[in-house]
Order: sequence, then C-alpha cells, then structure tokens
Amino acid sequence: MRIISSSVITLSLLGSSSNAFAPSADAASMSSRTTGTAALQAVTVDDVKLLEEKYAKQDKKDQSSKTVTVYESVVVPPTQIDLSQVSNLLTPAEAYQALVAKGEYNANASAAKTVFSAALGGAYVGMGAMLSLAVAGNSPGLAASDPGLYKFLFGALFPVNLLLALQCGGQLYTGNTANMMAAVCEGKANVGDLARSWSLSWIGNFIGCTGFAIACKYAGVLEGGAGHLAAATLATKTSYELGPLFVKAMFCNWLVCLAVYLSMQAKDMTGKYLSIWLPVSCFVSIGFEHSVANMFLLPAGLMSTNDISIQTALFHNLLPVTVGNAVSGSLFVGAAMSFMYGKLGEEEEEEKVAEKEEGVVALAKEPNNQQIVVDDGTRKQKKGKESLPAASTSTSS
Repeated sequence: MRIISSSVITLSLLGSSSNAFAPSADAASMSSRTTGTAALQAVTVDDVKLLEEKYAKQDKKDQSSKTVTVYESVVVPPTQIDLSQVSNLLTPAEAYQALVAKGEYNANASAAKTVFSAALGGAYVGMGAMLSLAVAGNSPGLAASDPGLYKFLFGALFPVNLLLALQCGGQLYTGNTANMMAAVCEGKANVGDLARSWSLSWIGNFIGCTGFAIACKYAGVLEGGAGHLAAATLATKTSYELGPLFVKAMFCNWLVCLAVYLSMQAKDMTGKYLSIWLPVSCFVSIGFEHSVANMFLLPAGLMSTNDISIQTALFHNLLPVTVGNAVSGSLFVGAAMSFMYGKLGEEEEEEKVAEKEEGVVALAKEPNNQQIVVDDGTRKQKKGKESLPAASTSTSS
C-alpha cells in the first residue's frame, strides 16, 4: 500500500486547488510554517482517499505499459532430437548414398569433363608423390638407420594427393571403381557407363601423372636424392611376380576406396583429412600398389635410369595393378556396401522373406495341422483337429 506523507498531500492539494496557494518552490519550502500548517489542516479524509485512488490508477497504468517476457524451459526428449543436424558425421548408410550419387554423376558427365577432371586428379597425385620423393629421397641416413621410420615418413607425406583430388575437383580411376559399381548396383548406371568412366578416368589420370612427372624432371626437382629414390622405386615395383603384385594391388585400392568412403562420412575438413590420411598412409607404408600413383612414380623412375624399359614398366606393374585395383574397388567396396546398405542387401532380405512365406504355405497344406493367426501378424501351428473360434483360426486340410 502506498504511504502518502503529509507534505506530499499538502503540495498536491496546493497544486490542484484554489488560486490562493499557487504551486511554487516557496510553497514547498514553507510546509513547516504557518501557511503550510493551515493548508494541512484544510486536508480532509476525502481528499486523502481521492489521492490514494489517483495513485492506485497511476500504478495500474504503469504496470500495464510494461512488457514482461517470461521464459519457459522446454525439455526435448532424446528421441525427438535429429542428431544429423548437429553431428559432424554421416551414417555409413548415408555415406553410401553419397557414393552412389557420385557414381551417378560420373555416369552422366561428358567425356571432356571426365578426362579433364581426371587429368587434374593425376597431377594432384603427382604432387603428393613428388613430396614423398623429395623428402624421403634426401634422407639416406634415416633409410639406413631406421628403415621402418623411413617408410612411415614416405607414407605420411603421400596422402595430401587424395585430399587434393577429392576436394579440388579431381577424379581418380581408383575411386571410380567403387562409386561406379555402387551406382550400377543401385540401378543409377549401367555396365556401359561403368566401362566408359573407368576408361576415360584412367586415360586422364595417365595424362596428368605423366605430364607432371615430365614437368618435375624439366624443373630439376627429380635430381639428386629424389631421382635416386625414383629409380630405386621403379626397380622394386617391376621386380614382383604377377600373383603377389595382383594381391598388393587389390589390398591397396581396398584401403583407398575406404578412405574415399570415410571422407564422405566427414562433414568438416579436419575429419575428411584424417579419414584420408590413415588408410592412405597405411597402404603406402606397407608397400601396396596403386595404379594412379604408379603413373607418376614409374615415369619418374624411367627418366632417372636407363636400366628398365617402358614395356617392362607397363606389363610388369601398371597394367596388372590396374586390374587388381578394379577388382577390389568394385567388389570389396562398391558391391559390398550395396549388400550392406543398398539394393543387393534388400534383394537378399526379400529372398529370405519369400522362403519363409513358402514354408508357411507348405506347412498349412499338411493334414492335421491348424494355423492360428495371432493379432500381431505372427503365425503359429497346432497339431490335432481341435476346433478353434472362427474369428481367430483358419483351418486347411
């Protein structure tokens, strides 16, 4: 309740009553004098009530003019939260659909765009391989003292090429073996599209890698330790038997296509690079065979030594590795992921359902069997000829 002092009442009345007492600073200062005392004595109970009503109305008006914001806490159950909106990762099934979409895009791309993007991809691969040659090739002491660390150094620098290819418009034959097969399995492309994409991307990669190797030789960066390592790499790669070489090629592209698949799951650049770096550095450090990388390393070695011919490089490495890469990328990743998350797996499930239904029908045709249909859609069988309520049984003889 508002407390109204006598001085306030006096001044309010003085300011609103007769002209005998006009409102002024002098009047306010005279509240303790005779004039103020006389005015105070003139205030009645009714005047006090009027002032209280006046101030009460003013308070209500002030309160109504204020905007009060009330915040309420809302608890959202975990089941209603769409984690895909806040997560930095796609699910494996979502990443597979992205892989299929990439294959569909490649199937519809023009020949010129495919070759051009593949040439870019080949140049990007050459950049990463040249980096590894330049650093590791000029670390002969490390190679002699710690060959394991030396291999890891070579492999750790190499994966920058796949990051560039995937994020900067490049296209690689090795990755296309997986995405094109996925598109074929999902009915987004046909075998002709697959063969066309593989052929054009292989040609484009060869142009980009070989051209970049020639440019590096011309620029002088393939001299010294880098050139010696390129020549040694060529000699090693052309010395394998066909069987082990083919298996190395299969294992290599299995890891490479998994790197592509993992990078599609990541939404941020850091996640993409980690997804690429781990599998790629793995295959390089182990010594598996990658056809597109060899399109740079073999020409770089050929320009650094005269001991091995172009024919040997092609038939003892590049062509067998190309086939091995195609087998693993298409089957171990493209078709395998379709079986896990796509139509190949759905067909398997449909076949199982059809077999179960055929078994139920065959069982229902056997004599002395009654089929009990339960409300939840499941079926049970009961031996004998007991009669069941018509609403819940169906008997076949």
